[in-house]
Amino acid sequence: MEKIKKFFREVFAEAKKTKWPTRKELVTSTSVVLVILLVMGVYFFVLDLLLSGAIRALLTALGIR
Repeated sequence: MEKIKKFFREVFAEAKKTKWPTRKELVTSTSVVLVILLVMGVYFFVLDLLLSGAIRALLTALGIR
């Protein structure tokens, strides 16, 4: 039981040393992540449209579809 108490004491001591981001840093980081997600989402959407169109055209040209 003493080992468990020691473990949690050390965990809380380390947590106090953590440098938490300021509100401005948090908003900036979150905004960057959201913009990157949006850009990547649009990129993969367009890529999917192009590839599916190319495959559909290829299958039509080969008479498979």
